Amino acid sequence: MKKVLTWGLVAFLIWYVVSRPNDAAGVLRQIGSFLASIARGLGAFVSNLS
Repeated sequence: MKKVLTWGLVAFLIWYVVSRPNDAAGVLRQIGSFLASIARGLGAFVSNLS
């Protein structure tokens, strides 16, 4: 069952990127921005520990 869900997710992602490349790029930009924000916050936290 897990394998079927994984392949279904991969197929959906490929379809999404092919059918809406601008929207897919926007989602990736948002994810990247979110991860960068987490990294900055973590860096500030660690810097303030000392």
